[in-house]
This record gives sequence, C-alpha cells and structure tokens, in this order.
Amino acid sequence: MSASIYADPLFEPNPGMLTYDLASAKPFFDKIADTIATQYGAFTSEWKFYNKKSGWVLKMFSKKRNVLFMVPCTGYFKVVFTFGNKATDMVLASHLPDTIKCSLLEAPKYAEGRTIQLEVKTETDLQNVLQLITFKLHP
Repeated sequence: MSASIYADPLFEPNPGMLTYDLASAKPFFDKIADTIATQYGAFTSEWKFYNKKSGWVLKMFSKKRNVLFMVPCTGYFKVVFTFGNKATDMVLASHLPDTIKCSLLEAPKYAEGRTIQLEVKTETDLQNVLQLITFKLHP
C-alpha cells in the first residue's frame, strides 16, 4: 500500500487536516463514505496506523466486510480494493476503463483476491470508484 501523507503515529488524521490536505478532492473522499452508508448500511470506518511506511490509512467496512482503504495524499487520495473472483469477473465485464481492468489482471492473485490501487483526483475517478464499490459489495 502506498504511503499516506500522515506518517506520525501520534497524530491520527482529523477532518480539518483532511480538508486542508486533500483540498478539492475532499468532497470526493466524503462522497465515498456517504455512498457506502446510504446504499449498503451498517457502515463503519477506522483510521489505522500500520507502520511508518504506510502511515495512516482509513479502512472502511460495511456490515463487518472490508470494502476499501483510503490513503490521503497531498491534493488527492488513493483507494485500495481487494477483489475476489466474482467481483473481478464483474469488473472485467464492465465498461470501466481498460487501465483499471489491466491493473486488476496484472495484480498478483492471493487467497483473498487481487488488490488494485486508484488515484482519486477528478469526478471521473470518483465515479469509477463508486462503480467498483458496487462490484465489491454485490450480493
């Protein structure tokens, strides 16, 4: 997982820090959480500090199921997904950009699935992430 801009284990990110550091990408960050909560319910999130290399990462769950990780960067953020076989097939059959499909196909396959990472800087990036969430949480 890429490094967060928040690397001090003593200072968990707060809304003010995110607003300042994510700048124009902050509404996209908020929209992801709002969408999961509204469409899938039982949404929880928690900041995790795994180590100095990764820094602070926001882990999001829906009904105790890991949905994604959000990694704050300066002026944008990254979203990290792990897809199992069923969700991978849905992504590959979708109208999402080929760059996303190639990243997924090129990702190493582990028992829990394939992991991809996307940068969110624009409305288009956000829409791609929202589509990926539907595949991840598809019943």
